[in-house]
Amino acid sequence: MITSILFTLIILASAALLVTAAFSPLETLSWWAGWTEDELDIVGPAPLPSPEDNQRGPYVVYLSGIASISGQYLIPREKAFIKALKKRLPDATIIADVFPYSPSGVHLIASPRSFEKMWRWLQKLKLQGRRSLLSTLINLRNVYQVMISADHRYGPIYNQGAAQAIETALLGAGYAPNSGAPITIIGYSGGAQIAVGAVTFLKARLSAPIDVISIGGVIASDPGLNTLRRLHHIFGDGDNVRRFGALMFPERWSILANSEWNAAKRDGRISFYKMADMLHAGPQGYFGLPKKDGVSNNQRTLERVVGILSEPGPSTKQIQPHAF
Repeated sequence: MITSILFTLIILASAALLVTAAFSPLETLSWWAGWTEDELDIVGPAPLPSPEDNQRGPYVVYLSGIASISGQYLIPREKAFIKALKKRLPDATIIADVFPYSPSGVHLIASPRSFEKMWRWLQKLKLQGRRSLLSTLINLRNVYQVMISADHRYGPIYNQGAAQAIETALLGAGYAPNSGAPITIIGYSGGAQIAVGAVTFLKARLSAPIDVISIGGVIASDPGLNTLRRLHHIFGDGDNVRRFGALMFPERWSILANSEWNAAKRDGRISFYKMADMLHAGPQGYFGLPKKDGVSNNQRTLERVVGILSEPGPSTKQIQPHAF
């Protein structure tokens, strides 16, 4: 009986995975064609900034990892990080409700989104701690979106949509276009790829200097690397997900010296920060809360990010670039 149920779950998960993979580029293309305008109306127009908004401190946008189902629902570890970041940088405007895994910026449980009920059910499984094969579909679905962002064919379309979602959030928070106020996008895991991909379009629309802070980022050799001011790449020495991501994109290999990634490294626009005893996710990940010698990984990551945001250049000694 148990074997039969398990086999059924595997079949359902495999079928759902194939459907999700098939729909990944279609969602991007349908957004580009204007077929999802009803969904875009959910975001709504951003209010125009007031003159007082020009005097605000730096603007920071946080893009969550692939476990995200909505910009409004961060996992507890991420919530703790954002709360501490706001406390440490009281003059900064920190935005953490952008959903990066959709070109329209519409989260998975929004109405009238396709498969909304399914995503709500899968979210419920995750919140209950029931990590079944089906509940991992959220991660797999978002991985496909990261791959679309990194794709040379669909990436420019997807990343333009992501830039529009980020722009809407910035304008809603009072950012003044053409003011020259710097913007920093913090991208965790797959969120780092989407952050880098969006930079070219975001800079063109806002005329702003843009930095990206990657936390365990899975990043391709993206054209956005030619546009951003600096990429700060934080990585754990035990983060195999980040390491696999580097291997997955051949243009990041050192033999392809003329790729965007390797050109940015040569120009000194990528800084590497190695974090000891840190994994990609979970209690021992970048946002882990268990303390070792009185300090949690969440606090260590926070100190690194605050150090970067508090100084115009690299705040610590740069790690020599590795092979990937």
